[in-house]
Amino acid sequence: MSTRIAITVQRLGELEELMDSRFGRTPAFLLVEVGTRAVTAVDNPAAAAVQGAGTAAAASLAKRGVHAVISGRFGPKAHEALAALGVEMWTAPSGLTAREALDQYLAGGLQRVVVEVFR
Repeated sequence: MSTRIAITVQRLGELEELMDSRFGRTPAFLLVEVGTRAVTAVDNPAAAAVQGAGTAAAASLAKRGVHAVISGRFGPKAHEALAALGVEMWTAPSGLTAREALDQYLAGGLQRVVVEVFR
């Protein structure tokens, strides 16, 4: 089974699109099959939500079989939802294209967001 990752982008398109730094409010995601580099662009149905955008975006991506997400930042509710769904979170610096972020991810150059749960 191929790994599917999602990259937050400023608009629907291909890997040349600029990343969007927001997870829950990003206008769109690029879903990338890592093994083949096949790309599917999808709107973020939660972008205009009054509240709960991060949680809704996380649920939407999990339903699409996403294993990891690359974005600039993740809000606390998005952290919690993605962690609960078993989806890895990776941060990339602003100003990158989706292709540059993907290349850095594959080369091990991005920072993984680790959520610690205290009980």
